[in-house]
Amino acid sequence: MMAKDKAKEWYPIVAPKMFGEKVMGETFALDPENATKRIVEATLYDLGGDSNRYYFKLFFKVVGIADGKASTAFIGHECMRDYVARIVQPRTNRIDTNDVFELKDGKIRVKTISITARMVKASIPTDIRKRIYDLLKEKLAGMTLEEFILDMLEGKLQTLMRADLNKIYPMRAFEFHKTKVM
Repeated sequence: MMAKDKAKEWYPIVAPKMFGEKVMGETFALDPENATKRIVEATLYDLGGDSNRYYFKLFFKVVGIADGKASTAFIGHECMRDYVARIVQPRTNRIDTNDVFELKDGKIRVKTISITARMVKASIPTDIRKRIYDLLKEKLAGMTLEEFILDMLEGKLQTLMRADLNKIYPMRAFEFHKTKVM
């Protein structure tokens, strides 16, 4: 009977420190414990990021409530479907990878998408997949989760990867399709 008498409270949902602790929205709950583990979605543009990278959807999990605010942790991202459909063109090859990498402070599953400039023979996608794995393994071994996320969202890693992959075959596009913190 007491639970019905108690009113639900609104809690602002705050992005992690690496995103400037911006308020992403609000959630309400009868008890602060009920608000934890909720998943929140925001675009990079919503968080004040680069408007050219509007297609990044970021996912956060509410990890706790302190001082009347719901704090969150980054749990992954994905590219919007319309963006992926736009970069995949006829007479090109789409090359997908799906690997788990070790960071300084944990593990992350990384899915990439690469688009060649033209159709290629079967050995080229195999070489590209192997090169993507080797490059990411080398780069991510020395990075923290925060460093990886910020470099990915700024496009630094994509530029580096594309420049290296162009040595194998000219690339039309390279993007981190999805990530998930393990």
